[in-house]
Amino acid sequence: MDMAAKDRDSQQEGQPKQPRRFGWYLIVLSALMMIGIAALAVIFRDDWSNFKEYGYVGAFVVSFMAGATVIVYVPGVPLVFALGGILPYPFLVGIAAGLGEAAGEFTGYLAGRGSGSFLQNQKPGIGQRLYGWAEGWMKHHPYLTLFIASAVFNPFFDLIGATAGAIQMVPWKFYVIVAAGKMVKGTYVAYLGMWGLGYILGWFNYEPL
Repeated sequence: MDMAAKDRDSQQEGQPKQPRRFGWYLIVLSALMMIGIAALAVIFRDDWSNFKEYGYVGAFVVSFMAGATVIVYVPGVPLVFALGGILPYPFLVGIAAGLGEAAGEFTGYLAGRGSGSFLQNQKPGIGQRLYGWAEGWMKHHPYLTLFIASAVFNPFFDLIGATAGAIQMVPWKFYVIVAAGKMVKGTYVAYLGMWGLGYILGWFNYEPL
């Protein structure tokens, strides 16, 4: 085999494969998870304030739901802020929230894993430019990009999570890195709650619970 043929083969190996049946299964699974969690969020929307009774488990569950769906707003950050001011160990609130939100982000990861070829081969436009930007960062600095994107308030994290799936990042590495970043975010939100909840409630003549 000549060098040109080898180069063609290596280029074909590096190109994204077209979506197969398994890819569509992942997309459908991700969509069903989002819809199911969104439905639960709607069903229990009147009970968010009661999650303080479940403590650290409540922080995990609500953060999981917040990370898993973009269809319905789940007040993950406000609840973590409140629990940080209510529970005795804000650090544990942040850990629980980070672990839960990272698990929820697998819906975006699975969607990207199943639709990687479509994302990489879509027509030029704003969507393609955004994906190209995210893909460039993820290919050159995957772990740093994921960690920083997880540790800050980031409305574009779903795009980055989907990109991680599209480039086929190992699932456990995705979870570990995202969990580390989300725990950082959850911890400083919880400590902000510890320091600030009393002042906020004081404006309304309430005492922390």
